[in-house]
Amino acid sequence: MRWLGIVTVILLASACDNKQEGGGAAVGSASAAPQTAAPEAGAAASATTEEAGAKPAAIPMPERPIPRPQTMVGSGMSIEVQQKAISYIIAMRAPHPDDVAADPVYAADLVTKLKPIVLSMDNGADKARLNRLEVVANGRQIDLLMAGGCDEKTPQRAVTSRAGVSFPTLVSHGVLVIRCNDARVQCLQSTRDPEDVLCTTAPRHK
Repeated sequence: MRWLGIVTVILLASACDNKQEGGGAAVGSASAAPQTAAPEAGAAASATTEEAGAKPAAIPMPERPIPRPQTMVGSGMSIEVQQKAISYIIAMRAPHPDDVAADPVYAADLVTKLKPIVLSMDNGADKARLNRLEVVANGRQIDLLMAGGCDEKTPQRAVTSRAGVSFPTLVSHGVLVIRCNDARVQCLQSTRDPEDVLCTTAPRHK
């Protein structure tokens, strides 16, 4: 239960968005030195120029807690696996240097579009009370909070299949994760990598 509380606190906490250089012999030696140094100086200058014009490198993801195509990290798994899951979940939403800024206006519009879709997908008995959508971290993450019906395919079905919004479009507006959460589990879908989905045991009651 302590693991569930840790994950819930981490996911509800807003992430910081903002957020990825003799005498003849003597003469011969002296003249050779500049000739050797010149190419080295040129190479250094070239490297500096390339570094200045290069795009920021993407931040590598931490080790995945379970190998693909597995998606579920259960509460009965080892503490090591659970800790890796926490780190991975945080990294999924963390912006990289080459990510665009979060767009809260776009995120709010997306939530409005998704509300009736997610409600229709909710199969929980208490969906009138529990079903709602939230914008997290200024639009980095969209939460689909449900009474029932959350699984590894729910975020993709809601956003791409039902709402017709592609993952590249979401990334271009700074949305990095679509997350569903119901009375049993939570599942996080990366928009950078459509094949990257991670679920954990995380029941919600409000």
